[in-house]
Order: sequence, then structure tokens, then C-alpha cells
Amino acid sequence: MKNLIAAALLGVLSMPAATAAATLPRAAGTPAPLEVTRVLGGALVDPVVDGPWVYVASGRIVSTWSHALPAAPLLVDAGTAPARGAIHGLTRWGDYLYASWQAGDDSGGVAVYSIADPAHPVLVNEFDDYTASSFKQAWTIAAANGYLYLFDQENGIYGGDLGADPLHPTFTQHVRWPTIYNRSRVEGNLVYASGNQMSNQQFHVCTTFDVSDPAMPVAIGGCGGGDPLENFRTRVQGTQAASFGLKLTLRDLADPADPMLLGSIDTPPATDGFVSGDHAYSLGFAGIDIWDIADPSAPVAAGHSDIPTLGASSVTPLADGALVLTSTDRFQRLDVSAPTAPALVSETAPHGGVVTTDVAIVDGKAVLLAENYGLGIADARTLAPIARFDASLPEQLNQRDFEQFAVDGTRAYLVAWGYGLVIADLADPLAPVELGKIEYEYPSAVAAKGDYAYIGTVTNGGVVQVVDVSDPAAPVLRGAVTMTSVFRLQVHGNYVYAADEFAGLHVIDVSDPDAPAVVAIYSDGCMGIMAGAYDVQVSADGTRAFVACETGLQVVDITNPAAPVRLGGWPAEWANGSTVAVDGHRAWFGDRAGVHEIDVSDETNPAFVATTWIGGYLPVRMRATGDGRLFVFNRQVGTHVLGEMAVSDAIFADGFDAAPVAPQVSTFDALAEGFMGTSMQHGGINWHEVNGIGGVFPDGSTFVPADVGDQLVIEDASVFYADFPDFGSAPNTLTFGTSFVNGDNFSIGALVRASGGLERPAQAVAMDLAYYENGPWGGIVVHLEGYERGALVASDSLTLAGEGDRDHPATSRLSISAPAIDAFKLHATFNGQPTAPRVMVDNVTVTPLR
Repeated sequence: MKNLIAAALLGVLSMPAATAAATLPRAAGTPAPLEVTRVLGGALVDPVVDGPWVYVASGRIVSTWSHALPAAPLLVDAGTAPARGAIHGLTRWGDYLYASWQAGDDSGGVAVYSIADPAHPVLVNEFDDYTASSFKQAWTIAAANGYLYLFDQENGIYGGDLGADPLHPTFTQHVRWPTIYNRSRVEGNLVYASGNQMSNQQFHVCTTFDVSDPAMPVAIGGCGGGDPLENFRTRVQGTQAASFGLKLTLRDLADPADPMLLGSIDTPPATDGFVSGDHAYSLGFAGIDIWDIADPSAPVAAGHSDIPTLGASSVTPLADGALVLTSTDRFQRLDVSAPTAPALVSETAPHGGVVTTDVAIVDGKAVLLAENYGLGIADARTLAPIARFDASLPEQLNQRDFEQFAVDGTRAYLVAWGYGLVIADLADPLAPVELGKIEYEYPSAVAAKGDYAYIGTVTNGGVVQVVDVSDPAAPVLRGAVTMTSVFRLQVHGNYVYAADEFAGLHVIDVSDPDAPAVVAIYSDGCMGIMAGAYDVQVSADGTRAFVACETGLQVVDITNPAAPVRLGGWPAEWANGSTVAVDGHRAWFGDRAGVHEIDVSDETNPAFVATTWIGGYLPVRMRATGDGRLFVFNRQVGTHVLGEMAVSDAIFADGFDAAPVAPQVSTFDALAEGFMGTSMQHGGINWHEVNGIGGVFPDGSTFVPADVGDQLVIEDASVFYADFPDFGSAPNTLTFGTSFVNGDNFSIGALVRASGGLERPAQAVAMDLAYYENGPWGGIVVHLEGYERGALVASDSLTLAGEGDRDHPATSRLSISAPAIDAFKLHATFNGQPTAPRVMVDNVTVTPLR
């Protein structure tokens, strides 16, 4: 199977026939299935840094960030079409990124992304035939000397010549035994690979491979690792290796075939680190510990910084510090110019979070359960982060391991496996406030209604515990009932419904909070060979329970809670850990094979609609938000959004439409004349990606990037406005390129391309243009394009005249509109190729969505 992809449409990966929904029959007359519209977040790996561009692999996607302004990183592409599985490694060679991926069905392979346009990687190929083995474990990947090296933890190490075919090299197996490498780094002719093996205890290794002859890589020695039981991560920088964990260990790699142990020192626990000059920085649970390594044989403590690095998943050394990516939704840029006083240059967060496991819509905002810190508050449509809630718990991941949450009114109830119950006030979702908390051992499920919350446990036996939260500042434990295990809880009226892995669905009467009592156990058709119920959702009217069992979906009549009755079901096999979500007459059943959409309009005979692949990983939670979307969560492959958010007409209760949203107009008049750099934020627009590519002029001559410059320029063009009073608004305009004229005279700069990211989604974008036409410019087309999540949704263009006086100045206006626009691109072409007319822009008008 050479190619898994022929084309990617709307960011959705076509699946192989073995898992495609089209191979499964759909009942006549059933509704069309929801399709994947976004994939976000998931486990992080080391990014690729290429000049100002940072390519971040998480889950199944690669997102693109611009660090042209280190203090204001900009997300320019939230993610391309997803790889078939979870990305475990990312590397670059030439105009391509290569990602190694692993799916939950033991398949693995390589995804290839073109970065011909560096701001927007495009998935151009995907293959899994590097080995004939049906059991693959594709982990880290490295490119060096024109070869691609793939480290498979089950089958060994493979290499392929990218010069022969950069989209699909033919691989040769170089190492034939299993490896444990999960990280790699290239330095010249050397590839350093490191990894951890978990058996009875962790074991860490690091190996150096000489790829001077790229077709014959040779393992020539160790590259660090220190104590394999106390070092968890090795970072190679130049000729030195630093290993971090329970101690810092330093090695000299000047002779890679004979690495020398230099010194070590016991340290607070660290998950990663980096070296800069004479100092090493270990990133632990409570900040950064700083070590003086001027004498590498005797490292000594040099200080501590409280910059939060809890959950550091990746650290990339930079010339002046490091880029740190954490599972707590912090993407940080550190500056260590002052070695013992690290500075946080910038901190941003990815759309949708990193490790997210649930969502609720509160007051028009998406409230996301972030496993490692609490709550992320995001725009309901784009999932762009806008606020967060960090629970006041110890800086330890096990104590902050938030398994589930329940939202009742304006309160959120979070259960942290290592601590207990935390209560947050969401009355202002942009500023959540902790109301109270109570310790409780190993909670993993929660439901809440009114004055009571209900906690469920799996570890060390199942318990459903009633908690009185009438005073949220002082929760009180009331009665409890034991069972085998509790995977999910739902509450309706005086009854709590508990999904028990080993017994089915428990119905608990909680009318007396001090004496909850099991009144029924439903297991009809639910119990499989190994287990029973894993999830339950109760209908809004409390008459139906939809239960996810090992045997499939069960539809249960609970009109009389004490006597549940099976109405119908949809069968599955070995669906251990399955999940369920329901919205109206649609239900979704999630297992390792994917998300199965089921029409339950006939409860006695549910009808299969389609199956959606999410990488072969088990959903930990699915949530239908009632606005046309289904959210599917998994810690490894991230968040999958199925369906589109329904657009409200914003009608008031009295029946009158809401007042139109006032457009925001950028006149540039408040800015000082001069160069603004390669990017800037102004008027709700993040301008970036200016020129940077070569092209051709209509007369056949060509230009290179240096000829047209890459600057955003504010030009005082008062003289121009005097002759063209209908253009924009005097005195300033925006232009591009290499120069400007001081004072009220002006220079019209070269435009090849310029992109704008919108801080708030818009329904329309328009702008005034001034330009030269005639002579050498005739036939050039200037385009204004609107994008929504990377897809082209609107466009307008003008063609420059080619007759009359040379360099004749003219003006026009371009405008675009669509249901939603989150970015735009202004660019010029001649016969489809990039070109560079002279253009000025003013009165850029953005009309936000209502």
C-alpha cells in the first residue's frame, strides 16, 4: 500500500478501505453522518524549528507558529490534514516535513508535508510499506545527508534515499532487532537517538549513529544516558550531552566513538532540560533548577526560577534560551541571557489545548477539561484559548490528574485522581474562581445536581460517594455505596446511574443523601466475555439511558428507575472502555475501531450510519454539545470535532434581530511612519508572511526575495491623498517591501503576498488599494482570499490595466464575505505565478461575526 492519500478535502484524511465507513452498510433513510471538521491537540513531540517557523506535532496534526517576533508568537496554521495515527516524530529535509506515526491498530508509517509555502504545510503523501511486518511501532524519525531514518521499536531501524523520491523513499532495514528509541537529533554526520523502556523500572539509553555514508549508518557509541535508572531524557548540544531526571549527568562527545563521563549531581525530579553556555537548566514540577557546569566534572547548584514548567513534554534549545512545550497548555520561550535569572519572553497556548478530555458550553464559551491543570476557556467556535483555571493543587501531575468534570449551572466540579474534588465558579467564564475543594482518594467519575455532587472511583474498588456542596467553600461527605468499579456517573432527579465495568448499570436512589441505596442493576445484554458497562448518558427527560457496554450500545427504558428495561441495541465486539454520546435521535458509540454513528429514532432497532476513524485509539470521552457538533477526546491523538457549529441568527427574546455588528477599520493613522518589521498586530489583525518568495514580471524578467523585501511599512502618503481623496483616509497607508519616503511624499512598495490572521472571526473583510497600472504592470491580478480553518471560503480580485501611460496610479476596493473568516491573504500573480506589483493598502475593514 504505497499511498494512503489521494487527496485531502477540508482537512479530513481519507481512510483505507479496511476502516472506511463506506464499507459498512447504512440503512436507507438514515441521516448523513457527521464528518471530522477539526483535529486539535494530543501528545507533543519535539518540534522542527526553521528560522522564524516552528512546526509543532501534536496528536495527528502539525501546526505552524511564527516566531518572527519572539515576544509575540503567532499561530498561522492550526493544523493540516491529520496523519492516520499519532505522530511520534518530526523532521525536515529540503521542502518537506516527515512525520512518523503510529495507529492504535498496530499500523505505522510516514506522513509527508510540503512546506513550499512555509506558513501552511500540506499533507502530500502517506505510506506504511517501509516494512512488511503487520505489527509496526514507528517512533522517532530523522533526516540527514539526504536520507530518512525511521526508528521502529519492534522491527528495527530503516533508511531511505530522499534524493531518489522525497515523497516516498524506498527503505532498507539497517538494524534488525527491536529498539527503544523515541527521540532523535541530527548534528552533521551524526544522529543521536535516545529512549526509555518501561518494564519493572525505567531504563534509559542514548546511542550515536555515524551517517557519513548515509546508506550504511553505523552505531559508534553511547551519547549519554548517565545512570539509566535515574536519567529520563538526554539532550545533545554540540559535543556535549546532558541527561536529566533524578540527576544531571554530563558527557563529552568530542570523540563520539569514545564518550567520556564528565560529572553528575543529584537534582530535584526533572522531565527535561537544556544547556546554554556554562549553565544547565533542568525543568521540574515546580519550576527551573539552574546548574553551573563551568567545571563539568563538578556541577553545582546556581539558582532556581519559579517559571512554571510542569508537564514539560519537549524542550528545544535556542541560541538565547529554549522553546518549551508543556502538557499544561503552555508554549513558552525562555531567555537565559542572564544565566541565573531566566526570563519568560512569551507564553502562548494551542487551540483546543494539549491533553483535553471533556467540554461544556457555558455562556457561549467552550470550557475544556485540561487533564494536567484544570480548565481551559476557549472561543466556542474556533477553540482559540482566551482564559484558564489552574486549580490550587500541589505541582505534581498525579495530584492534578483531572479525570472527569461535571457542569451544573455556573459551577464546574472537577475530580483529580491524586487529590479529590475541586469546585470552580464559572459565572464569569473568562475569570473562573475556585470555590472550594475536598480531599478524596482516587476519584475518577463525577456528576452533580443542585446541592449535591457524586464521586465515583475505580482504583482499589468502586465507591459512589455523595458530597454536600450546598456550601461550596466547605464540601461535606455524606453517604456512600460500594460496587465493583465506577467508570461514569449520571444524575437525574433522585437517581444516580453508575456504569460498572464488572456488573453493568447501577441505579442508585439518593433521595436520602446519608443512605444512598442501589435499587436496580441492569445487565441485560451488557455483559461481555470480559466486562460490562463503561459509560452511560441519560436523556434530558430522564426516561432513557444509553449504555456503552463491551457488547455494544444498549438503549434502556428507565421510566421506572427501579426496573430498567432493554429496548434495543447496536452490537459490537470486545468494546472494552467504550464511550457513548447522544443528541436527539443520534447516538455515537466509541471504541478502538472508531466513532460509530447510530440512528436511534427507532429505539428497538437502532440503525448504523457510519464509522469515523480517529487513529485507532479509544475515546476517553465523547460529548455532543447540542450545536451540531460532537467532540471526541483521546489523550494521545487529541480532540476530534465532528460536524459544524450551528450559526445563531442572534434574535432577541422580543423577536427583533440583533443590531448589526460594527465593523473595525484599520486606518494606520495612529502609527508612526517607518518599517514595522516582518509582522505586526494592529486593529485586530496579525499581519505576517510578507513577500519572502521570488517570481516573474509580465515582461519575463524574474526577481528573488531580496529584491522585494519582507517589511511591513507605514507610509505618510499625504501627497497621494490630495490627488485621490476617495482612497482610504489620510495621511497614512500600509505598504510593503524595502523602503519609504520620510514626510508627506511617498513610495509604493512591492507586494508579492501578505497574510492577516484575525483575532476574532469575521463575516466580511474589505480594503482600499492604490497601485500602479499600465506599462510593466498590465495583466497582473491582485487577489484577496478569505480562509476559515485553512480552507478557502471567499475571494475577490482585480486585474491591472495594461494600456496608457506607464506607472499610472489608480485605486480600487476588494471585499470578501463568508459565514466565517479567520484569516485572509493578499497576493499578486501573473499567469498563475507570483509577481510583484506596487501596492498600498488603507481602510482595512473587518466585520466580526455576530
